[in-house]
Amino acid sequence: MTKIPDFENDSSLILQYLYDAVIVTDRDFRITNWNQSAEKIYGYLASEVIGKTAPEVLKTEFTTLDRESSIKSLNETGIWLGEVTQVNRRGDRINIRSAVSLLKDAHQNVIGAIAVNRDITKEKEIQNKLIESEARFRSSFENAGSGVCLQDTNGKFLQVNRKLCSMLNYSEEELIGRNTSEFAISSDAEISKSFREQALLGEANEIVYEKRYHRKDESILYAEIYSSLVKTQTGEPAYFVTHFIDISKRKNVEELLHRSKDEAERANRAKSDFIANMSHEIRTPLNGVIGYNQLMFSTNLTETQSDYITKAISSAQGLLGIINDILDISKIEAGKIELHEEYVLLSQMIEESIELFSWNVKQKGIFLNLEISPTLPKYILVDPVRLRQILINLVGNAVKFTERGGVILKISSFESKKQNHVGLQFEIIDTGIGISTESLGRLFESFWQAESNSTRRFGGTGLGLRITKSLVDMMQGNIFVASELDQGSTFCFELEVEYRDILFENGGKENEGIIQEQHLAPDRFKNSSPKIMIVEDNDLNRDLLGKMIHRFIPMAELFDAADGMIALQKLSEMKPDLIFMDIQMPNMDGLSATKEIRKQKELESVSIVALTAGALYEERARCFEVGMNYFLPKPIDIIALKQVLVRYLITKSDP
Repeated sequence: MTKIPDFENDSSLILQYLYDAVIVTDRDFRITNWNQSAEKIYGYLASEVIGKTAPEVLKTEFTTLDRESSIKSLNETGIWLGEVTQVNRRGDRINIRSAVSLLKDAHQNVIGAIAVNRDITKEKEIQNKLIESEARFRSSFENAGSGVCLQDTNGKFLQVNRKLCSMLNYSEEELIGRNTSEFAISSDAEISKSFREQALLGEANEIVYEKRYHRKDESILYAEIYSSLVKTQTGEPAYFVTHFIDISKRKNVEELLHRSKDEAERANRAKSDFIANMSHEIRTPLNGVIGYNQLMFSTNLTETQSDYITKAISSAQGLLGIINDILDISKIEAGKIELHEEYVLLSQMIEESIELFSWNVKQKGIFLNLEISPTLPKYILVDPVRLRQILINLVGNAVKFTERGGVILKISSFESKKQNHVGLQFEIIDTGIGISTESLGRLFESFWQAESNSTRRFGGTGLGLRITKSLVDMMQGNIFVASELDQGSTFCFELEVEYRDILFENGGKENEGIIQEQHLAPDRFKNSSPKIMIVEDNDLNRDLLGKMIHRFIPMAELFDAADGMIALQKLSEMKPDLIFMDIQMPNMDGLSATKEIRKQKELESVSIVALTAGALYEERARCFEVGMNYFLPKPIDIIALKQVLVRYLITKSDP
């Protein structure tokens, strides 16, 4: 029997210090050499294993196939390379990469074996984690709810999942290697390219955009794209991971909503146009009804005739109030009412508002008193049209619901915490029918009146107080009400406004509309026979306005024109003291005519008062923009007309 070589020499020392475990056995698999690395890997000292068999110590786990394969390899080549699982001293299963070579003598007889084993347990753990991670990624990639793909830096598909194939109706083979731009709608083709360039330049870590694609069936895919750039370990761009989210349903709904919104807006505009047109068409004949009745009332009438005229005017004014309420509530609900503030002379605005009810209170035999605190500022910054509307609504209601006694309007001031501001308190006190406690909570609701029989007894739409509260809220004020049934009511609203006691005017057209103090008798005019031009396409309205003017100024010299072009022709030959200009006229409307008039130097100072049956506030703003000085709505109230004539024709220097 050939003797096993003695490894206790220099070469044996080398084996002791190798990184890998070196195990030498004889032909009966008994261990004859066990180096230091073997001691570390398996936990056994050399003295504990020398003489024992390798299978006894290493407990190698072989499948039948692996065992047969290893034996065959050793028999045929004398070498076996492979990976096995073994058990260390602690009982832990460890992964070993093993290289086994047979040892032979000079006659090529097998005398033993040498195994070089490396512990790859940690390597295997990392490898297994990578495999698990890759499996998870593959599963997530394939089963993702969104389309997922890998793209090269030029946008070509490197890998696609089933969902993306389904979204585009193409197979994986039809997509791989093709650029995403090939499937994009032409107008969207360059979108992804610009975003990819941003990412490649380092301007964005993740890019998000929307894009439309052609599906194979020629339908459109709306996709929301999320794409992230993956870099190599050296920081070089490698590929993009891109998610496609199908937002076609959302886009279709948005498109449907957009169309519905457009249709609703068109319908709303049509409604607004209809209401405005109906307002204009109703106001035009109402102008004649109210105007001629007011003129007739000033003539010698019998008691019965006066009663008839009174009721006719009251009915027409009631219809006018309904029209105004419907217009305003429509604008409030559409959010189209805006405040336009300017400095106004507070005392005169209040007096003018109250004067509008002088005829009504006279007919009802009640009083209307005004109590103004001496501490009130002279000028306040406010929207005069809307403040006047609030006063007219509240005072008008008080007058309407009061049969005996009367109405008091009290205005006082209180200190404001805002700089250059003052608090104003308006109280409207009446001795009318009052309001029950149960009804007070719903008083400011639309289409609602305090008592069920109020509409039948007093008329109205039930919108006035709703409009009033909305306007007070817009002015950042407060409104309150206190009432007792059959005793009367007190409505109170408070505003905080900027004020001045002196108002300097620069003479510009924008200030011509500022209310000036006028306390002079209406028969004191700049000229004994002022020249007044009436520009109005309706013959009846021209005749009516002329008669109304002659009631206050019998010697006035009147000129008329049926449209803006005729007016311009006549103005080339004469210069009036005052022009009343209708807005809606054929050939040339009032706004265009006013623009042309203001271009003529000799007519720059002529006062122009707008006449319109249109929607009050919007037209008022347009009138001032083109250079008009004032605004007189139709139907023309004879008292309001008197105030205009006083404002623009009385000699300011007269006592």
